[in-house]
Amino acid sequence: MKVSESSTYLETAALNGKDVTVTIAAVRRPVQSGKDKDVGLDGRPISEKALIISYEGKQKEHVVCRTAQKQIRNLLGSDDTAEWIGKKITLYPTTCKAFGDPNTPCIRVRGKQL
Repeated sequence: MKVSESSTYLETAALNGKDVTVTIAAVRRPVQSGKDKDVGLDGRPISEKALIISYEGKQKEHVVCRTAQKQIRNLLGSDDTAEWIGKKITLYPTTCKAFGDPNTPCIRVRGKQL
């Protein structure tokens, strides 16, 4: 089994080094308390600043950081997440500075590819 298959949320490794065009199905804020709270791989609650996006035909949800949220907002021309539903975006694997490491794998967003 691949580690990326055991995670609850979409991870960079699941993109297999390739761009993936997806259609946004739903957008929500993380659940912060109770038995259904959203937690990361480290067991800590996911930040209330994050968004969790699900994509049509995909099983895993994507925890979207503020940088990727800005990318989506700019691409789709709206900060109203209800207007994102049904829109296509392309996810791509890269690295970013996070958690003190300048080469942390991450998922970023660009306009849909034809």
